Amino acid sequence: MTTGSRDVRTFDSLDALSEAAADEIVRLARESVRARGRFSVALAGGNTPRATYELLATRHRDVIDWQHTVVVFGDERFVPADDPHSNYRMAREALLSRVPIPPPSILAVPTGARTVEDAARRYDATLKQALRHQAPAATVDLALLGVGPDGHTASLFPGTPALIDRAHWAVPVGAPTAVQPAVPRVTTTLPFLDGARTVMFLVAGKDKQPVMREILSDAESARRYPAALVASHGRMLWMIDRSAMPDDRSNA
Repeated sequence: MTTGSRDVRTFDSLDALSEAAADEIVRLARESVRARGRFSVALAGGNTPRATYELLATRHRDVIDWQHTVVVFGDERFVPADDPHSNYRMAREALLSRVPIPPPSILAVPTGARTVEDAARRYDATLKQALRHQAPAATVDLALLGVGPDGHTASLFPGTPALIDRAHWAVPVGAPTAVQPAVPRVTTTLPFLDGARTVMFLVAGKDKQPVMREILSDAESARRYPAALVASHGRMLWMIDRSAMPDDRSNA
């Protein structure tokens, strides 16, 4: 189903969603390398994308050109790289340590920095340096995102200053009060996400239903949710499992 420029797809389970997402990432990777010689992707954290990453590392390991792939992160918790809450650690365990991607092509947030502000400043510079050849046409080929029950995406939380920053691609965020873990974070900004050639939301879980009802209905009230503010200049793909789809749309 297509709603305007927004492509919304519903799946019966997280497994089915993950398989379809992995297939789509493979297609985009091949297309990007063929067209521009490189595939750049901003990975999402959280639990939902793990199965997709594992499929990329197993079923699709030999069909993606990892030597010409660049990985960045849409957000990161300000914790050590081996901390259980680290998005980098999850991505490394599920995907990055299992495929032949050159280590210099994995651009992690420098959480060993003295402060979260310093980490964000350094990551902003890293992103702009590594991806400068694509700007201003695009930031990355693909930005993977999730949606929290409070409507946050990446570490863009409702009502926070990061939402109005237009000068940076990465900024610091204070520890959230509505979600765990309650630690400071570094997040990419709306200008960075809007610049992706494709934005792919992976959404699963019944606790996302209320937020998704407003976002998919294009209600004005949905604009209080950061996930609804992402407006890619390219393609917007929403991949949603049936448990997260509002009841009145679950058979659409």
